[in-house]
Formats: sequence, C-alpha cells, structure tokens
Amino acid sequence: MSITRFVLLLIVYLSIAFNTLVHATSLFIPAYFHPSDPQTPNHWSSLAAAAQIVPTTVILNPNNGPGSNVDPSYVTAIDQVRGSGGKVIAYIHTNHGDRPLSDVASDIDNYLAFYMIDGFYIDQMTADDTDEDIRYYETIYNYIKNKSSHYSVTGNPGVVPDEIYLSKPVVDNLVVFEGHIRSYINFQPEAWQHNYPKDWFIHIVFNATRLQMKQAFSETDKNLVGNLYITDDKLPNPYDSLPPYGDLEIEMIPVTN
Repeated sequence: MSITRFVLLLIVYLSIAFNTLVHATSLFIPAYFHPSDPQTPNHWSSLAAAAQIVPTTVILNPNNGPGSNVDPSYVTAIDQVRGSGGKVIAYIHTNHGDRPLSDVASDIDNYLAFYMIDGFYIDQMTADDTDEDIRYYETIYNYIKNKSSHYSVTGNPGVVPDEIYLSKPVVDNLVVFEGHIRSYINFQPEAWQHNYPKDWFIHIVFNATRLQMKQAFSETDKNLVGNLYITDDKLPNPYDSLPPYGDLEIEMIPVTN
C-alpha cells in the first residue's frame, strides 16, 4: 500500500470514528504515547490525519514533562501534526500549586529548546480562588506569555473552577471536566460559563463506548463545550492509545467500495 493511500484510509477512518464532530469545534487529544512505541503504531499519523479534517490540538508529554533531551521521534511527529494544520501543546504538571515554580519554568524552557510547539497544558491545576493559588498560576501564565504572546495556556483543574481563572486571566482556556463517562453523564456547566465562548472550555472523557461517544458529541451545546475528547481507554492511563470505536476494516469496506 502506498503512503498516500495509507494516509487517505486513516483520514477516512478518523472521519467515521468521530462522525459527530460537527457538534464540536475541536478535538483535544492527550497523546501520552511515544511515536515509536510498537504498541501504538501509526497513532501520531492518525492524529495528523485528524488534523486535516477538523481543528485538532494534541498534548505532547514525553516523560511527565519534556524529558532531559530532545527526542527525534517526537520532532518528526510534531512536524507531522503541525504540518497537517494541527496544534501541539506541551504538558506541564504543577501538583496542585505545590510544585516549585523554578521546576515549572525549567520544563517550559526545555520544551521550547527541544520542540516546535504552540502552547502549554498546565495540569493538576487548583480550582479555588485563594490568592496564593491564583498568584501561582498567574506567574506561570505570565512567564509563558513573556516568552511569546502566541503561546496558548490551557489549564486543567479537571472540574469547573472559580471564574477568576478566566476573568483575571490565569489561562486562555480550561479543561472543566476530566473523568469517567459515568460522571460525565451528570455534568452541568456553571452559570458563569455562559459569559464566555464555549470554545474556551474543554472536556476529556474516558472509559466510554462508541455509543456514549456519539451521545457526548451530540450534547456539546448543552454542556457549553467546544473542545472534546472521548476515549474507550481506562485508568491508570486512559491516554496511552487512541480509541478504535469500531473495527477499521469493517468501517473501511463500505466507504472504499
């Protein structure tokens, strides 16, 4: 099979696997798998294929951060996604405001030295409005923006936080839900979210069936979310693969015929 045909099949597959994406603005994908991992073959190619169809943001996470040196496999994978029109943002953990800011700054600097990226994903963010926590994340936000105003800053408290995180601002957009599909069924946006575009909000849901995935995408307006990722993967790491949602071969046959 030629490379061109292979990529075309990936594009068709992604368009089927996420056939209800018309309800959402973007895909937002934690890609916590190595480009050369034999257990996840072609996953980064699939991400690049998705980026050709819909706006796609991919979270880069080599080693719970940038690692100690540049990885050529990630360089190639990032170029592939960005060359297809997608965005790649870099994972930073903060231990709910307890990680030393010097360590956070070091990770930011290393990412920028190693890879071409579009922004940063600030994980383990607090959700309260205490002055100490707000100052902590505002410092990170300003540090990144001082590098370049073009870098996006995505915060992940995993729940709907206090409005101050957006109003101050401390981030550019927020993951306001991250969790199991059982919990997501009961998700209710907060009233203050109506003050902002739904594209500023992100939901990440795991352990979902194909049917549940389709249902979630059909309720994006109700849930006030413009960026969504649904996977059938499970804890302890629900982001170490991409969701199949149907056999590739079965999906391909009626389309290619």
